[in-house]
Amino acid sequence: MDQPYRLIFMGPQGSGKGTQAQCVSRTLHIPSFSMGQLLRDEVARQSPIGQQVAPLLNAGELVPASLAVEVLRSRLSASDAQNGFILDGFPRNQEQYDAFQFMVPTHVVVLELSDAAATERLSRRLTCNQCGQIYSMDDRQEGDACSCGGRLIHRKDDRAEAISRRLEIYHQKTKPIIESYDKQGLVHRVSAQGSVQEVHDRIIAALGLRPGSSACPI
Repeated sequence: MDQPYRLIFMGPQGSGKGTQAQCVSRTLHIPSFSMGQLLRDEVARQSPIGQQVAPLLNAGELVPASLAVEVLRSRLSASDAQNGFILDGFPRNQEQYDAFQFMVPTHVVVLELSDAAATERLSRRLTCNQCGQIYSMDDRQEGDACSCGGRLIHRKDDRAEAISRRLEIYHQKTKPIIESYDKQGLVHRVSAQGSVQEVHDRIIAALGLRPGSSACPI
């Protein structure tokens, strides 16, 4: 590629940002990382930042930009992110957007999904407590083992009350950020409906690459 892809994946919770970020990461050979997973890693390590953000994550609330940016700057400074990266789940509000001006994305991919569809997906979602891989209750059960050796859990913020709050925050706080990126000509809106491969093909096409040139390698 002529220049590094600095991609941001946005969209409501349950739209498949994490899954698609992993697909595109492997297609383009650049790392992907979720702001949520980076923060949950801090919680698991019981770091000072982790202790501050744990109650916010459990309630589905936004983490202060100062804490999120501190974690993010550290990750972006790693050698594997120097030739491009995919960021999932950041920025989510104006404060975070302002704090992220030190890094300008090349593309912002917005996965579009209705609230009803997002709620249905989230209510049946299982997440590996180690690697963050997403599974569905349609074919796995809570407590099952992940391929990495971790255990599948139904996160507290994937339960009904937290889901409603997270979607409310998305509409009130995150959509205006998408509009800001749209005014810069960076946004590609992609339907999140359909199979993982179908959505992957739409994203690849939106990035100006040849659709169908790569199967989603997950």
